Amino acid sequence: MNSQNILQQINAEAKFIENSIGYQKTKIGTIPKDWKVKKLKDISNRVQRKNDGKSHNVLTISSKGGFLNQTERFSKVIAGENLAKYILLRKNEFAYNKGNSKTYPYGCIYRLEDYEEALVPNVYYCFEIREGVTEFYKHYFITGKLNKFLARVINTGVRNDGLLNLNVTDFFDVPVAAPPIKEQQKIASILSTWDKAIELNEKLIEQKKKQKKGLMQKLLTGEVRLPGFEGEWGKFKIKEVCNVVSGGTPSTNDKKNWDGNIPWCTPTDITSSGKFIRNTKQTITEKGLKNSSANLLPKNSILMCSRATIGPRSINRVEMATNQGFKSFVCNEEYLDYEFFYYLLSIYIPIFKKLASGSTFLEVSKKDVENTKIFIPKDVKEQKAIGSIIGNLDKAIELLEEETKELKQQKKGLMQLLLTGKVRVKV
Repeated sequence: MNSQNILQQINAEAKFIENSIGYQKTKIGTIPKDWKVKKLKDISNRVQRKNDGKSHNVLTISSKGGFLNQTERFSKVIAGENLAKYILLRKNEFAYNKGNSKTYPYGCIYRLEDYEEALVPNVYYCFEIREGVTEFYKHYFITGKLNKFLARVINTGVRNDGLLNLNVTDFFDVPVAAPPIKEQQKIASILSTWDKAIELNEKLIEQKKKQKKGLMQKLLTGEVRLPGFEGEWGKFKIKEVCNVVSGGTPSTNDKKNWDGNIPWCTPTDITSSGKFIRNTKQTITEKGLKNSSANLLPKNSILMCSRATIGPRSINRVEMATNQGFKSFVCNEEYLDYEFFYYLLSIYIPIFKKLASGSTFLEVSKKDVENTKIFIPKDVKEQKAIGSIIGNLDKAIELLEEETKELKQQKKGLMQLLLTGKVRVKV
């Protein structure tokens, strides 16, 4: 089931609920009649356990990443002398970070899972579930079910320290759903299945990325040769094996230069694309191309950002032009395979960065790029074979990432259905 089907199902179920005698309207919405509405304080105990002085990991909460080690996020423990005031949190206990963010404008709640014990800032409201299933409420809180109730009790504005104006009494008075315990357990089990599938995929992605990195290091340097290839490798200046092309911007004062049929690439287009690029946000006309320093690049050129952030690149699958923030490579097919060179550039980008100069922003010159020497197989067939192997790994990673994205969408749909009782589970 794809995400669109899930959304359709949610809507269908929602309509059914309004007319069903098995449901009740409450302050938290329409829920099953055998579910209860309780205050958070009725199902939890506040945790105010003080630092015991032992050596513990010091954590902070990120709205997107959950609990993060302060030394990993900030390269040091930022608590300083306040560490004595930190709260000692134990595994499966929750912490509410009342800092606002785009993801969680009314703060976020996460459960401690990866540590047996850890220290968290004393500005967090911490608690344990006394009456209910912690795994159920982990998912319940992540969906932002408390948002509209927190919005009502948060005083207008944000304090100087960036935290929301919310007192602890109002926080623990917010209403929550309290399904029967067995149903909580079943819902938690179902959602955990999706979590495990997502976690497995993410581990596979990391493994594939490590495999790709190792292969690139060995294959792109000639440290390991592919079977059937024993020919020489040689050093060549980039300009000897491909044409380096700069870009340009047509005059914005002449509307006839713009909105034509020629894709015009900017660094933003590259950062939002992957290995390949087919479309750009802006386009130019033949007139715009002719009356500027922009050049029309044949497909399968490599478009590399060459100023400010040097190195991001994509292979164009259609003819296109770029602005002046690029040094693009049109490979001579007799000497250089474009896919192989796309990957090989990862070795030489650090060199380009060292060669870059500029007062406003760093930029690597066309001359410096052209004169950089690269070490490549003289046999283009070997280049193609290397590029193909690494490319296949990229495809495998991309498929896993798409599958993971779909799993997350499916889980999101399930959470909407199960955590509201719109779909009941057999217990």
